[in-house]
Amino acid sequence: MKLPWIKFFVADWLSDEALRSCSVEARGLWADMICLMAKSDRHGYLLIGGNPARSEQLARICGLTPQRTSELMDELHASGVFSFDKETIISRRMVKDEQLRKSDASRKMRMRHGDVQQMSSKCPTESPRQKLEARSKKLEHTRTQERPIRSDWIGYAKEIGWIGTDVESAFDYYESNGWKVGGRASVKDWRACARNCQRRSNQQPTKGNQPMKKIHKSGCESPPTYKLAGFNTHAEWVNAGCP
Repeated sequence: MKLPWIKFFVADWLSDEALRSCSVEARGLWADMICLMAKSDRHGYLLIGGNPARSEQLARICGLTPQRTSELMDELHASGVFSFDKETIISRRMVKDEQLRKSDASRKMRMRHGDVQQMSSKCPTESPRQKLEARSKKLEHTRTQERPIRSDWIGYAKEIGWIGTDVESAFDYYESNGWKVGGRASVKDWRACARNCQRRSNQQPTKGNQPMKKIHKSGCESPPTYKLAGFNTHAEWVNAGCP
């Protein structure tokens, strides 16, 4: 892969003993060779037109004579600056860096691909329309199977002997809160719910573990005595000679 730029480590260039042992002219030729290896189809390989570069080609590119170019290349090779892969001159550092770059790129692609697969597995398979239809069916099933109408509730209360105003009060309570127990859990069996309401209505009110005393109404809350005796007014009560 051709890269528009290459990493150039100044400290490594200045501290490379093999390279520093070569002449300035040889180091300049090596710099041009590095640029050519960066532009080649195989990073780190000295290729021109896809074929191994010859000294005559390097001479024309660098502006040197073929003889001088061969001498400088021999100097670089003798110092161990470059190596050969079959007939192709290579930079060991550039080949190693390219292998690391490809390995990192492959690892990142695997990680990204894994994230995409993981995200796709978490994505819901149902469309919003399917979810809405399923929710509507669930609500319809809940209403038809678990919620009685008023006549059913009152009729069942008569069957179990539950009589009083609290029958309709209990129905209104559950109807207003969506047939929830404690305002949270849905009522699963409304008949069992009615029986529980009946038992609670028949129980004596308690405070803690102690039963509460029955509250007696005061005299002012009871009907007047003359009405209990069958008189319409207090005057009739007095005229009848009642104290």
